[in-house]
Amino acid sequence: MHIYLDLAEKGQVNTFDNDLVDFKISSSSHYPFPVYDGLTYPPMLLDKPILNIFNSDFCAPVLLKFNKETTMFGTMRAHEYKIKLIDINNCTNPSDTSTCNEVDKLDVSKCVSTSLPEETIFLSKAHFYGSKDKVIEKMNIDGLKPSSDKHDSTVYFEPYTGTLLQATIRMQLNVEVMIDPHNPSDDTNKEEKKKMKKATKRLVPFYWFDEDIKLSEKVIAKLKDLPISHLDYEFYITLGLGLALSTIIMGIINCLVKRAYRNTRSNRGTYVQADTLMHH
Repeated sequence: MHIYLDLAEKGQVNTFDNDLVDFKISSSSHYPFPVYDGLTYPPMLLDKPILNIFNSDFCAPVLLKFNKETTMFGTMRAHEYKIKLIDINNCTNPSDTSTCNEVDKLDVSKCVSTSLPEETIFLSKAHFYGSKDKVIEKMNIDGLKPSSDKHDSTVYFEPYTGTLLQATIRMQLNVEVMIDPHNPSDDTNKEEKKKMKKATKRLVPFYWFDEDIKLSEKVIAKLKDLPISHLDYEFYITLGLGLALSTIIMGIINCLVKRAYRNTRSNRGTYVQADTLMHH
């Protein structure tokens, strides 16, 4: 994988090629939107409510969506993003992934192995967190009650430098299997056997990964030493000074216009008086 290092395009994936998967990115225009490598990000995230992350393990981009502003490590400002699984082929605007449909699972079969048929291996959030009840029922998933703090994925950034401060990634891989009612396992209870009147498909988790990424304390200390924490105050001070200066300039211009207008009227009055005297 090759990425851009220029400040404006920092972290964007330029090319991707892997002998293990039949998937390639030959240029940065492979997707109609910028895609980042997941480790390096551009600075000034204040105007970036979404970030698209390419994961080579799944051969597909996932969406990081801004959730809220918070503080970490004392008083350090941080932006919290949530991971969303999206269908990039179903978007209102193809170049804006915030308009893409959010999905409960992604088909990653061909990325895992080109020999697999499609719709065999699916990527989902841990314990299918966030899935709709109808989808849960359709996938024959039973007994799971996931929660945001235990099963959602969250990423935190320092917004001015684009530094990844902390991330918790919780995902799982699932295989779609066909349950044969004529060949139940020995541990299947009688009630289950009664329900198994016909073959049914079921999505079964087989790999769950829970990754924590934390910035080292040494780098955090360096970030705290940067004057970035005062940028907000400097912005408002600059804005206030700019407004005050604009008001003063407008006041001066207004005074000059009024003075010029009075002088014009005074000159016109003199001419009229002279003409009147000459007439008499």
